[in-house]
Amino acid sequence: MHRRKLYTLLVAAAAAIPFGLAIWMVLNRIEHAVLVATPIALLSYGLASSILEGSERLRQAEEDPVEVLRRRIRRVNRAFDEAATLMQELQRDFAAQEAARDALIAQAEEQRQVLSVSKEDAEKIRKILTGETKETIRAELRREWGFFLAGVLVSAALSIPIGIWVNSIS
Repeated sequence: MHRRKLYTLLVAAAAAIPFGLAIWMVLNRIEHAVLVATPIALLSYGLASSILEGSERLRQAEEDPVEVLRRRIRRVNRAFDEAATLMQELQRDFAAQEAARDALIAQAEEQRQVLSVSKEDAEKIRKILTGETKETIRAELRREWGFFLAGVLVSAALSIPIGIWVNSIS
């Protein structure tokens, strides 16, 4: 950890050098500041990145191979666990889709059986379900005519005396 702090400090110092030079040159001459500060900035960036890259390689070289292997094994085990979980989810989804397919097949078979009924059978079923037989239709027609005639008679019986009474008052 101590080396990492040292490298970070070195990178910060290397990055600060071009900015200090640029400020100094701006105070003297702008043209020289641009010409000198740009290559210095690029060189300091390259130096800092190579130092950091070297420190990363050094860290990897110092790492215990047994620990690296253990970490890789843990990652592989996690990947297998996740794959097993996903496989179980896929099996559940597949079972649900299969059940839905079976239900649709059963409904289609039922619809096919309903469609196979002949027209005469369908008409008979309709009459049974709605209760519309010829006798019930005739009985309903007679009842409607009876209500109509009763309404005419009652209205005539009431309107004549009322009309006479209104005429006598006026």
